[in-house]
Amino acid sequence: GARGDQRSPANVNFSFRNIEGESTMMHLDMRGISVATGSACATRKLEPSHVLTAIGVDPVVAHGAIRFTLSRMNTEEEIDYTLEVLPKVVKKLRKMSPMKS
Repeated sequence: GARGDQRSPANVNFSFRNIEGESTMMHLDMRGISVATGSACATRKLEPSHVLTAIGVDPVVAHGAIRFTLSRMNTEEEIDYTLEVLPKVVKKLRKMSPMKS
């Protein structure tokens, strides 16, 4: 895996089992929260992030990945809002998902 000093502290990646990252991204976008799927250098592909699969993340788990990119411009209120909304979106999508663990 990458050493801590070889990664961007502005990017954070989350993977959610039994839901697709694309669905999570769309539901968050509808609520004003911008995220991306895939790796930062290949955002237009629907395949799981090659970075995640290269470090040994199961492709099924990698398909549920979303990436947040933060900056100094982000506020605590935005983070709190995201932490309130994200679990609700994940719960809703898991109820709708045909994928089961």
